[in-house]
Amino acid sequence: MAAALWLGAAGLMAWMLIAGQTTTAMTAAPWLVLVSWIVYIVQWKPCLRVDRSGFEIVNGLRDHRIPFGKVDDVEVRQSVVIRAAGRKYVSWGAPGTPSAAASGYQNASNLRNLPFNVLPDNQRMSQPAAVGGRDEIAKAWQDARALGFPSSEGSIMSQWDRPTIAIGILTVLWAVTITLIYVR
Repeated sequence: MAAALWLGAAGLMAWMLIAGQTTTAMTAAPWLVLVSWIVYIVQWKPCLRVDRSGFEIVNGLRDHRIPFGKVDDVEVRQSVVIRAAGRKYVSWGAPGTPSAAASGYQNASNLRNLPFNVLPDNQRMSQPAAVGGRDEIAKAWQDARALGFPSSEGSIMSQWDRPTIAIGILTVLWAVTITLIYVR
């Protein structure tokens, strides 16, 4: 969705420039860049990385590095919530609860409900085991906990993504300036 929006914004700018509407293109450009930046920080950038030592939550403007040893609980529901050192860290980009189609059971059917039983009693068709990213998140923490957090030294580090914030501030200033200059 983000890539489609970016292509649409670039196509709109190209169309305005080819049509000779340079003033319109100059007025629209910062707003299109601002919308593209918002889509970047909300949909493209967020993720949850898991390695041997802990979790790295990358949200739009703030990143968190949480060693396994500091984690109190991991909740994997609609979003992933990591409770550590008395605080709650929510990952915007981690996999949530899968839908029926995404869980690998899109073709599942209970053959016992058919008018004529195809299978004798107490037999079931086997379904493939569905293992997704959300299962791996909880499993990584549980494995580290079982091993006594072997490589999770350190403390929780949170930091603002200064370059992304600076680009957002400059884009807002650009949009306001262009609007004040060209809109009469």
